[in-house]
Amino acid sequence: MHTVELTLYVDGLLQDLLIAELADLDFDAFEQDTALLKAYAPAARWTDSKRAYIEQWLAERGVTDPIEERLLEPQNWNKLWEASIQPIAVGPFLIAPTWADVPPEYRHHIVLTIDPKMSFGTGFHESTRLVLRFLEVLVMPGDRVLDAGAGTAILAIAAVKLGAASAVAFDIDEWAQQNAVENIEQNGVAEQVDFRAGSIEVVPEEAFDLILANINRSVLLDLLPAFVARLAPGGHIVLAGVLLEDRDDLLAAARRHALAAVREASENEWWSVVLARPGEEG
Repeated sequence: MHTVELTLYVDGLLQDLLIAELADLDFDAFEQDTALLKAYAPAARWTDSKRAYIEQWLAERGVTDPIEERLLEPQNWNKLWEASIQPIAVGPFLIAPTWADVPPEYRHHIVLTIDPKMSFGTGFHESTRLVLRFLEVLVMPGDRVLDAGAGTAILAIAAVKLGAASAVAFDIDEWAQQNAVENIEQNGVAEQVDFRAGSIEVVPEEAFDLILANINRSVLLDLLPAFVARLAPGGHIVLAGVLLEDRDDLLAAARRHALAAVREASENEWWSVVLARPGEEG
């Protein structure tokens, strides 16, 4: 599958705002530098109307530099991506690709072996780190976990390694569907993590103790009712992939479903929340 690479000359906070917009347009990987942002999407999902939308969005914010567009061969993307991934410590975890050695100073960490390819969830993004830190205090032995929009399946894998009994992970993205299964197998959790291709309709089960969703604002709002229907009494829902400026919208939606924020955290411009029904906080 070919990939579209966009180079956009924006900096600072505008990069994070633009990433949120691009995520809604099927861009699923990003590289940030001081004065530019590179964004990647499957070529089959890239259209002239999406380009026009991005150009208008930039123009409204005073950005006049043209968008640079390049078509990448699949093998070129993988080489580029692999070269950029190095081990990273997040809370009790060390996230490392298969081609990197685990530094001896991290030998007591829980190792998550993640080869990301094009799937979101490397540990380098703030929203992934926020959820991983929550997991340390949320996962209880024997928990049943749902990982929505799983990407690399890093969150499902991490939950199981912390003691969850099982996890169901799902994603609609073709790359994620391949990559997640590979990561699940190489972490030795294939008996506990069930990956499914598709959206929430592939998960008819209910009574999950913990539901994890690191996606984007619009998808989270759409899926929240389905999450509530699948939540066990006393369970928690973790939402991430949200900018701080969207916090109030997400909390208002949570209240409409009788959910309250029991934990919140942010890193740079990104925000995450743990939700529970009042009176059921664990």
